[in-house]
Amino acid sequence: MEASLRELLRWLAVTRGPVAARERHLAGATATHPAIDAVMDEARTFGLHPEVRCVWSIEGSGVEEDVPGVIHLHRQMLLAERAPRSIVELAERYCALTLRATVRHELGHALLFARPRAARTPAFRRLYGDVRRAYRVGTVVDEVGRRIRRHGGLANPRYRKVVSLYAAAHPHEQFAEAVRIALALRGDREKIARWAECHDAGRHAVAQIEHAADFLGNYR
Repeated sequence: MEASLRELLRWLAVTRGPVAARERHLAGATATHPAIDAVMDEARTFGLHPEVRCVWSIEGSGVEEDVPGVIHLHRQMLLAERAPRSIVELAERYCALTLRATVRHELGHALLFARPRAARTPAFRRLYGDVRRAYRVGTVVDEVGRRIRRHGGLANPRYRKVVSLYAAAHPHEQFAEAVRIALALRGDREKIARWAECHDAGRHAVAQIEHAADFLGNYR
């Protein structure tokens, strides 16, 4: 494995690791951070005003399907601010590494969980698959690491069809990762095309991001 990928996996482990004892009392407390504000500003460019609340977590980031209005953010994610720029850039097609990228991803989950019918359309299933598939997804470190070690990582042509390695874990993750990029690029088709060319993502991945951008723009 290349040294840069080992370093990426190390940073993923650090940012998903145990929360320090001195901060564990923050579990469930409202999370405030410039990265959260920045993502909400991105959402507003789509005319969205997400009715969500972000809270700190000591057990990982995520959104509960039956409570879509709450986004849990693992407190250790703050350590990603120390990651080298090269690692942050490398992470783009592997998974969300920074807090900002993670908020984008989790907002995708929250919005879809609040509008579950969107996942039942033929277009959604054609692009991402059936979200009713059993959700047997491990940690991001495990999912990304396994695809690098056992399946050749991004050198494997199959992963050109999805936005990131982590996206390959489940249809729900495919959609959330597409939202991550759609928000970052403000849904701009030209920027999406350039992103795909730069990151060697295929047409199907582009279609996923464009669909996610349309989902955001039409969300009511």
